[in-house]
Amino acid sequence: MRDIKIRWNLLLATYCLLLFSTPIFAQEIFVSESSSIRNDDAYVIIGKIDEHILLFLDKADSYELKAYDEEMKEAWTKDIVLQNKRAKILTISESKDDFTIIYRYNKRGKILTQARRFDAKGFIVEKDTVSMLPNRGFYSIEDHTVSEDRRFVLIYEFEFNTRIHAIVYDVQNMKTVLHKVFSINDLDVDRDFVEATVDNKGKPYFIFSKDNRRTKRDKNRFYIISYDYEKQFAEEVNVSMSGRVWFDVQFKYDNLNEQMVGAGLFLDKRYTEATGYFYLKFDTKNADTQEIHFHDFDPKFVVRAIGKETKHRSIGEVSVRDLVLRQDGGVLMVAERNRFYSRTGSMLGNAYAPIENQSFRMDYHYEDILLFAIHPDGKLHWNDVLQKRQFSQDDDARFSSYFLMHTPRSLRFLYNDEIRYKTTINEYLVGITGNQERNSIYNTETNDVSLLLRKAKQVAANEAIIASERRSNLKLTRLVY
Repeated sequence: MRDIKIRWNLLLATYCLLLFSTPIFAQEIFVSESSSIRNDDAYVIIGKIDEHILLFLDKADSYELKAYDEEMKEAWTKDIVLQNKRAKILTISESKDDFTIIYRYNKRGKILTQARRFDAKGFIVEKDTVSMLPNRGFYSIEDHTVSEDRRFVLIYEFEFNTRIHAIVYDVQNMKTVLHKVFSINDLDVDRDFVEATVDNKGKPYFIFSKDNRRTKRDKNRFYIISYDYEKQFAEEVNVSMSGRVWFDVQFKYDNLNEQMVGAGLFLDKRYTEATGYFYLKFDTKNADTQEIHFHDFDPKFVVRAIGKETKHRSIGEVSVRDLVLRQDGGVLMVAERNRFYSRTGSMLGNAYAPIENQSFRMDYHYEDILLFAIHPDGKLHWNDVLQKRQFSQDDDARFSSYFLMHTPRSLRFLYNDEIRYKTTINEYLVGITGNQERNSIYNTETNDVSLLLRKAKQVAANEAIIASERRSNLKLTRLVY
């Protein structure tokens, strides 16, 4: 009897081990009815507010808000009235109970930037004027970015190569907290500007690159301008590249560890190929804390990344796509191999047609995803290659690349297996130690959709909303794990 009991306990233990170690991939897919859209229509997936999924439609002469229930059945539609029918929507920031639209329009020689807060039913609950400026019309770059917690919006413009016009708006309290003009000297904005960001305290950062050329590599550096609210003046920080030339880079402010971090790829001899990765960080309150670390690619990793044996320790046709911040102050850098080619064809079919009658067509290749998990000291924790092959023509690669979902214990990379009507949505499930699994999760033919995964919106740890565009019809797909 004792032997039987022991065998039963062993069998039960084995069953439980198999049950809890075997992954169960169950997804629910809900697809909305189609809505007709024109080529010049734009839309924004706002997210989930008060048990409804909200979609904002920016049409040629009107604005519309659509609400969907959890099964993606349309619940209601409402016209949204802004102060100008041709307003430029800058950003839509959502919270648990409402959402705020920040937009800009021209009026009598002035540029007005307005904020309108709407409740879950689309009714205005608060409004504010963000700024009112003369319409000068000679800016080289105009853009905006949002803080990690989505509370602050940084709106910025470059006045040629002389000044930065910066506005930081507090969406939570509906007020402008910063409106400054920063003077810049000895910069070519079109060449030297890298990116701008704003932290969860509303502090803006403008990042430039100086002398990123092999002939001036000894002087190569990143130049960061920020604004100190306590001291009421602009701060400047230089981070040396230590004689290296960068190939591609991204920056992100780490609000948890209160530091600026950057990660990217550097090159050696060829401008078209990266030979290693680098990681930098510094405390924005103390420039003396800056660190930068460089590491050459491992030859075995290069072979995996390019798919063949090579004598060169370099990787070409690669771009930095994402930085995922780690709690310990490190980072996961996500890069992607991609390339495109132009094809020239005559609209008249005549070899002697003048150049204005030539039409250009594009081939797009979006291939493997390269992962670099980097410790806070710059050393490599692990790296990996997520294999995929995507090819498309003349579509601006809208259906290519991937969508990254964040969960507490893993990352999900979702992508179209092939860029065509009937395809499969695959995912790579990547754990914090680099373990990965590849799964097929959905066949698009089931619901007659073509998913734009790059436009997807994560609305919960296990849920995402993905737009589908096919034959001038827009659908929303709700994916629940």
